[in-house]
Amino acid sequence: MEYGCPLCNGIAGVNERCSSCGQLMRDAGMVEDYYGPYSPYDNMDRYEPPLFWELADRMPCVHLFSCSKCGYDKRVGIQRAFF
Repeated sequence: MEYGCPLCNGIAGVNERCSSCGQLMRDAGMVEDYYGPYSPYDNMDRYEPPLFWELADRMPCVHLFSCSKCGYDKRVGIQRAFF
């Protein structure tokens, strides 16, 4: 068992509303996936410090949520869970 993001692993969903227009926003994935063209396939250690894995229960997984109606986006920290 280890800490992981419930949203990334399909265990939970998030209903985030756009603060601009009120539309339900969609999860566009982890912010780390937007660092570069190969970042979704890269080793997580490149983006997370080595101490990260020891503090995983306190570090959120940051997701980008976007609104398909007005184009507004925001980052939302998802609390990691032990599973």
